[in-house]
Amino acid sequence: MRQRIPVFLVLMILLLLSGTGRAQEQPAYKNAFTVKFFGLSMHLRQTPYPELFKNRLDQKGIAVLNFGGIVGYDRFVVRDVISVRTEQGLYSDCASSLAGFTHLGWRGQIFKTGRHSLNGGFGPTLVYRRDWNRLPGYEDDGYFERSGDWQYKFYWYGGEFEYNYQLKGQYDLSLNLVPGIPELVSFGAGFRKRF
Repeated sequence: MRQRIPVFLVLMILLLLSGTGRAQEQPAYKNAFTVKFFGLSMHLRQTPYPELFKNRLDQKGIAVLNFGGIVGYDRFVVRDVISVRTEQGLYSDCASSLAGFTHLGWRGQIFKTGRHSLNGGFGPTLVYRRDWNRLPGYEDDGYFERSGDWQYKFYWYGGEFEYNYQLKGQYDLSLNLVPGIPELVSFGAGFRKRF
């Protein structure tokens, strides 16, 4: 059986490669450290369990507040345009359960103009959460694997878009969007320091 390459993965690679030829007007940095508040989840389809989402912003559970954080470290390999990033997230998920993710992947600058820049990235990501099967009314659909008191899902090509606005020197305001297609899209906000 022939496997197809996901369109999302191809688009991410093309976008990353498009930023590599741009001239840099600022000093080339070798590292970056990111700290973000995580944030907001927007479900792409209606959940059958809106009553489990205590921090939902609407009755259907489409928009849900999550509380937690993400820390990330970038090691630039091509000037300050392409990097390898490791990220760790720990947060309260949509059902107010302890959850997190661990990510290692490539990041590349899609464009930069003045103080604005947009980066894209992809790479292996492990997502985990306390097992929802302990919650009354939840019926497991088999999407997540189970191990003890935890559920997890491994993605070979988890991705992210990151907008950065240069505040002063090497400090940036940093916003991210994680397209967790087909389930949800999540957002975070914080700061990045390049050094």
